Amino acid sequence: MPRPTARHSILYGAGAAVLLVALGVGAWALTSRPASAPSTPGLPTVASIGGPFALTDQDGRAVTDRTYAGKTLMVMFGYTNCPDVCPTGLASMSVILDGLGPDADRVQGLFITVDPARDTVAVLKDYMANFNPHIAALTGTPAQVAAAAAAYKVMYRKVNADGTPLPPDSTATDYAMEHNAAIFLMDPAGHLKSTINPFEPPTTAEGKVRHALGLPVAAN
Repeated sequence: MPRPTARHSILYGAGAAVLLVALGVGAWALTSRPASAPSTPGLPTVASIGGPFALTDQDGRAVTDRTYAGKTLMVMFGYTNCPDVCPTGLASMSVILDGLGPDADRVQGLFITVDPARDTVAVLKDYMANFNPHIAALTGTPAQVAAAAAAYKVMYRKVNADGTPLPPDSTATDYAMEHNAAIFLMDPAGHLKSTINPFEPPTTAEGKVRHALGLPVAAN
């Protein structure tokens, strides 16, 4: 898998922190430079996470949120040049899906790029060959990606190797993307059920998905 020379870090939104506490789930990966917390008004609520999107999958097909109607979704935002959290998150999703057996057909994993300039359909097609086929990779125009990220309250930005931000229209080719790290677990009605930390134990993560599907959860 490709690896960028630029440093990669993960954003940790204060709103996401409050959301996770409310849900009783684990914290997201922390950035080395946490953002200052905004005031309480305006923080995202559970009901505000998720929503419509229109993107293109790794096979070049136009898809929307309705394409996956009736499925429990695992939604992760990232990019293929990500050196650590993205492949770890996708590997975790693959382990979960493998462990579900036939019930994996009730689940759809989505990996939505925050780097559409580099993550073309062809790049995503090659990258996703490393992971469970129940996971689709999605890209689109910058505006389409921004709209999908906004629906999930996901923050992202281009940064230099030293972590300093780049303007969105920068023509630099050697850059990394800061972005939120959580995997969103959404029920078929589009409601957030939980989040999965890419680095949490696979058995814990699988238990969250099993609970969302109404399946037995193994005792720890």
